[in-house]
Formats: sequence, structure tokens, C-alpha cells
Amino acid sequence: MERMSRRGLLGLGGALGAAALLSACGSSSTDPGSDSTSTPAKLRVWFMKDSVSDKAQKWLTDEFAKKFPGSSLVIEQQDFDGIVPKLQTALASPESTPDLIELGNTQAPTFCAVGALADLSDLKSELGGSDLTQSLVDLGTFNGKLFAAPFYAGSRIFIYRKDFFESAGIAVPTTLDELGAAAAKLQAANPPKNQHFSAMFLSGISNQSAFAWLFTNGGRLASEDGGVWKGGLSAPESQKAIGQLQEIWRTGSTSGTITDTSISTAPYTAFNAEETGMFFGFNFHVKKLTPELVQSGKVGYFGFPPATAGGASHPFAGGSNVAISAKSKNRGLAKEVLKLIFSKEFQEAFATDGGWVPGNLKYASALGSDELSKLTVDAVRNSVGTPAAKNWALVESAKVIDDFFVAMGSGKDPVSLAKTADEKIASILNGK
Repeated sequence: MERMSRRGLLGLGGALGAAALLSACGSSSTDPGSDSTSTPAKLRVWFMKDSVSDKAQKWLTDEFAKKFPGSSLVIEQQDFDGIVPKLQTALASPESTPDLIELGNTQAPTFCAVGALADLSDLKSELGGSDLTQSLVDLGTFNGKLFAAPFYAGSRIFIYRKDFFESAGIAVPTTLDELGAAAAKLQAANPPKNQHFSAMFLSGISNQSAFAWLFTNGGRLASEDGGVWKGGLSAPESQKAIGQLQEIWRTGSTSGTITDTSISTAPYTAFNAEETGMFFGFNFHVKKLTPELVQSGKVGYFGFPPATAGGASHPFAGGSNVAISAKSKNRGLAKEVLKLIFSKEFQEAFATDGGWVPGNLKYASALGSDELSKLTVDAVRNSVGTPAAKNWALVESAKVIDDFFVAMGSGKDPVSLAKTADEKIASILNGK
């Protein structure tokens, strides 16, 4: 699971040149023989480095060769760093394109929108239908058609010190208001031995963590109406969420001003040093905790609380989608590979070998029956993604969202800055 930190803790958008991508990736191939499964072929698959275990890769290549004698599958490992320009070049030509590709979930909308991927709508029910992770389905869908299916995902849950909570008389929060109150009470009950103590470790630069407050309150980063995009940070629901965050940064967290990603992506460091009582992290972070601390029974977990008791929370989930190149000469066989990818054996390997939540949630129980696993699966199941907008990656590369939440963590004015950010978001998404 260490690969997740190398990929920016599931922040997979990166900087995309949307205009270049539009010109590089043309419309779908119309080769009449491309949907055949009877002609032997050598298919190429691009998986990101460390996404799929060696065991699962071998199973996939062996099963494909067994099912289609004479055909073979070659898996080529790619790095997320620099993958977008590499895909821009490769997907533009039938001669250079891989047949199947793994895409970061926030990368998917751009590739869906420019005609670089084959339509998978007729396969959706066979791949999992309503059991597919909806937030990744949304990001892999364009104009009502599915082009990139959910591959795997991860989402954050709270990891906390039971003994800290007990000594301060704090119960596990069941609503967002209770979460804020718990952070404030814990901060007050534990006057810092040094300036680094923070009841809740929550940095301003960790905007994907902050999305949970936004989405759970019903806010969105942007929305589309009649083909026109509008920024959503000024909406009442979003402003309520931002108010809750700033109250936590004011009374229950001293980490809002952290802008160093090497610190923000390693909350377990402060946890191990007893410099925080809780942090919003991933299941794999538990492996980074001091073993003696975990074994002591002092570490507990709880999911992101809903806005109101008994409701649902909606954290952000990151991960990958998988798609077939529109330029593939072997789309028929590629669809058969995709069916194998969404089979029980392969999907469960994401959980058992990698600690991920499979794209088909029907197989998510393979992650485990312990509390941490169940909370992680629930978080992914209820997750919300970034806008499925062709130019969303340009918003990310312009750091509009990063800059906004860093300013919020520093206590800046949420109203005026939200208005400015919304204008930038709308301008970029609408191509102005």
C-alpha cells in the first residue's frame, strides 16, 4: 500500500493539456474486424506500477490464453508520473495504442470526453451493474455512456486514540457537529506539551480530506446545468461545510496551516508521537503506526460522520478506472479481458493482495470482516468524486482547489475567496 503515497494519496488528476489531448486522441476506430474474438491476437495492457499484484497479473494472462488459444496478453507497467502525455501519444494511433489502459479516476473524464475510449455501456451489467462503485462510474461516464469502468478505490476513515477520548470524556462522534465538538474538547483537555499538538490532524493542503465535509453537507465543487459549468464553493451547503472546517482549525486543530505535503501525507507520524488524538486517513496507514501502540488496544476507528444522526456521509474516494482504447484493433478480445478483470478471482485480488476496495463492491468483503475493513468499504460505497468535467484536471493543475483550502486552513475569508475560486472554476470548465 506504500504506492498510494507515491501517487499523491489517490490524488490522480495531475496536469492535463486538454487542448493537446483533443488533437492527439481522435474518434473511435471503425475497423469492422475489431470486435471479433475469433482471430488470434497479441493484446497489450497498461497497468500502473504496483496497482495489480504479480499473482493477479499472472492469473489474468493465463486465463486469457486458456480461454482464447493462440492469443496472448502482455501487461506493461507504467508510472503515473508522466502518464498523460504518454497516453496522448499512444492512444492516437491503432499502431501505437495499448488495447486496455488503467486511468487515474480523476483523469478519466477528459479521456472519456475526447473519444479516446471505447463505449462499454453494453458491458456494464456484466461487469457489475449496480454493484460498481458509483463515484468511479460517474467519472468514467460521458453523455450517459460508460467509457471507463471502476477498477479499484480507497477512501479515508478516522483513526483515533481511545484512551485520549476516554480521559477527556468524549464519545465517538455520530454527526459532523459532534465531530467538531470532540476535536475542541480534546484540544482543551490536552494542553500541548509543545506547539505541535493538534487534537485532530487535518492540514489545509489535504483538500481531498476536506471534500468529505463539503460532500456530506450536500456541497459540490462544481455543477453543470444546460452544458454550462458553475463553481460550487459559494453555495450555502459548501459554505456550511467550510464553516465547520474553519471552526475545527480554530478550536480543535493546530495543523490547518501545514502546507508541506510530506507532512500532510504522513499523519501517522504525529499520531505515533502522541501529538494528535485523531486523523482522517487510509486503512494502510495503520501499518505505519507503532506496533506496540496498536497491540495495546488504544487505537480505534470510526467512519466519517453524517451531517445528521442516522444519515449517510460522503467522503472522497480515489483510485483508478480501466478502459479499452477506441483505437484498439482487438476490441472484441479486449472486452473479454475486461470480463476477466471483473471476475471474482481478479477483483478479490485487489483486496487480498493490495488492500484496495475492488471496483465491483460485490467482492469487497474479501478485504476483511474487521472493523477497519468494513469502515473502508462503507466509505468507498458512499463516496463522491470530483466533477466529471472534461477540463476538471485543468482546475487541479491550476491549483484552484489547493489554494482555496490552504487559505481556509489559515483562517481566510471563505465568502470572498469562494467567489473568486468559483469564477476561476467556471472559466476553466467552460473553456473560457
